[in-house]
Amino acid sequence: MKYIANVFLTGLLCTVSSTAIAAEWVSVTQNDVGDRFFIDTSSILRKDDNVWYWEYREFPDPNNVFLEEKVDKPIHGVVLNWSANCTSKTQRLRQVTAYDKEREVVKRVSYGDTGDLTQPKAGSSTVKVLTYACTPKQGRTTNPATATDQSQPAGANQ
Repeated sequence: MKYIANVFLTGLLCTVSSTAIAAEWVSVTQNDVGDRFFIDTSSILRKDDNVWYWEYREFPDPNNVFLEEKVDKPIHGVVLNWSANCTSKTQRLRQVTAYDKEREVVKRVSYGDTGDLTQPKAGSSTVKVLTYACTPKQGRTTNPATATDQSQPAGANQ
């Protein structure tokens, strides 16, 4: 039994590591306060009207809004795992990993199926990322004002 658990854990680690290495981060938008929003295009999975994806948000000023618990360090970036319905424009936060200014992990929380189901405000940066995730690849356009190369933002390890 212990052997099976070790094999499973090794396989899981290899899968997670290869996902992080293969990430293709693309800048989607930047808001008025300078927060930048990225999506890992290689993580986008679709089934019917539903989509799953990884998002990275980088904050020039500390932003601890994603954490329910108080932490000792200010948060300057988060990697978020979402599931969403493209028709209703609702999304569920599945996982959050928060980083400090040095890109060290401050907190990691997995919600799974118990994350809040929300409907982002129309016109918000969150809706822009969700719309990007819901748009089939051939229909996407890149905003030249926010376009970056597809390398991973610093500290955006999944």
